[in-house]
Amino acid sequence: MGKHGRQAIIDIGSNSIRLVVFGGDPRTPTVLYDDKVQAQLGRGVVARGKLDRRGVALALATLGRFAALLRLIPLDSLHVVATAAVRDAANGPEFLGQVRALGLPAELLSGEDEARASAWGVIGAHPGAVGLAADLGGGSLELARIGGERVHECVSFRLGVMPVAAIRAQGRGRLRKTLADLLAPLDWTRMARGQQLFLVGGSWRALERLYMHLTGASEGAPIPAAEARALKTVTRDLGARRLAAVPGISSSRAAQLPDAAALLSALIAETGPASVVVSHTGLREGLLLERSRDFST
Repeated sequence: MGKHGRQAIIDIGSNSIRLVVFGGDPRTPTVLYDDKVQAQLGRGVVARGKLDRRGVALALATLGRFAALLRLIPLDSLHVVATAAVRDAANGPEFLGQVRALGLPAELLSGEDEARASAWGVIGAHPGAVGLAADLGGGSLELARIGGERVHECVSFRLGVMPVAAIRAQGRGRLRKTLADLLAPLDWTRMARGQQLFLVGGSWRALERLYMHLTGASEGAPIPAAEARALKTVTRDLGARRLAAVPGISSSRAAQLPDAAALLSALIAETGPASVVVSHTGLREGLLLERSRDFST
């Protein structure tokens, strides 16, 4: 694989399916093409344990279009990955077979693989980063400890925005207790107290847009932990309609923001960072950086 060649990644997530074509240095890649469709594959996994039927139809149509497009583009590499929704669904293997039949070399990432790649994406964009990387998707939450330009311990929980909504529906305080129980055996999450919490994922980015809209803060600037926790109350009080009126926040994302903000509040309370930083790079950029490191060793 050429170090500075054209590389494509298709990310089959619980909420969206995305194709990005990158060029340039894997540490600071340039986006040459970016296309995304909200297939919401994970919609049925929480309720029925299976990928949503309509989501599968839309996903396969989208992936067929991506495959046709990529046949027209000279590439050095193509990486196709599926994450939490496919990982957790009873019909996940069948779906992966259908994707591969389109000529796409799909692989299923484990939760730890996903956490590690997202953390490398943070490291690539934030040299010297020390603390925790937290990647929130539709179906899962991945955590990784980073420092010294390395990814250390990793973990994945079924705490994406879709499962979080179901947990919160069980009653007040249920989400915080669920998260606390999951983190209790992990001493390494407490090692990051007083450091930074790096947030990866579309829901976190939408929360940053809301914070910027309300405060005039700059994109990527650290947000004090207390102010980040307060977004839970802000999103609840505003409601989906007014959240969707904020520039850069879609109506589908606005509906998920109160759950994302509630999880962020609980995560800050349990891990004790000094501030949070929203990273605009993650899994896809991390896969590029990991692969370039593998080829250079």
